[in-house]
Amino acid sequence: AAVSTQSTWGKFSNLGMYGLIFENFSGYLKVKYGEDAWDNIRRLAGLDSPDFAVHQVYPEQLLGRIAKKAFSTLGCRDSEFFEGMGAYFVELATQYGYGDVLAVLGRTFCDFLMGMDNLHEYLKFSYPKIRAPSYL
Repeated sequence: AAVSTQSTWGKFSNLGMYGLIFENFSGYLKVKYGEDAWDNIRRLAGLDSPDFAVHQVYPEQLLGRIAKKAFSTLGCRDSEFFEGMGAYFVELATQYGYGDVLAVLGRTFCDFLMGMDNLHEYLKFSYPKIRAPSYL
């Protein structure tokens, strides 16, 4: 979910993403391709630190820059990578204590999607700048 780093509504030229999304990207990459692959990719992308603060907002363009380096270095397709990253997000969310919340969102896929709006409202307490999509 993107976050607006500007104080006025309706202007989205300066979007950012919470570190949780970046941690998901790097975590999946490390699990699938190894720590050395992540170290190499982050250096190619110009990142000094291997970790991200989950509640900090980073420039949205940063994810694109890291992803381009990852796909060209690893030789994988973006759709394949992002699908795996999405599956990994459930594991990561559980590690950060959101597993129980995810489990009660709904018994069916339709119920789950409807519950996502409620989850995003809940997450606003931890991620106050979140601009999450709506599924209603």
